[in-house]
Amino acid sequence: MIFGPDAVTAFVDVLKPLVLAERQAESIETHDAYLRFREGQKSLNDSVLGTVRAMVAQIPDVDRDDMQELYDVLLDHPDLAATVSDRAVTGAILNEAWGGLHGWTK
Repeated sequence: MIFGPDAVTAFVDVLKPLVLAERQAESIETHDAYLRFREGQKSLNDSVLGTVRAMVAQIPDVDRDDMQELYDVLLDHPDLAATVSDRAVTGAILNEAWGGLHGWTK
């Protein structure tokens, strides 16, 4: 795998704050409150998406298979897969950040 343990840890460190933020969103009771919460998380969301995309884009020999392997590792990582929704959030972040990069599709 082109992404070793240090790279996986780096991805986890970047993804985890947004995954944790989405856990908080699960307890929000109204749609309006959720929209306000999401607006407050916009800079975090944008930062995570941009960083996760850049982390892959800067590696010259990475291909879609490498990305798929990393995707699978991250979706099984205990810090990002404590709940079903954690896995869904992690997958959604990666799909959005990587869309079109090295042939990645949702």
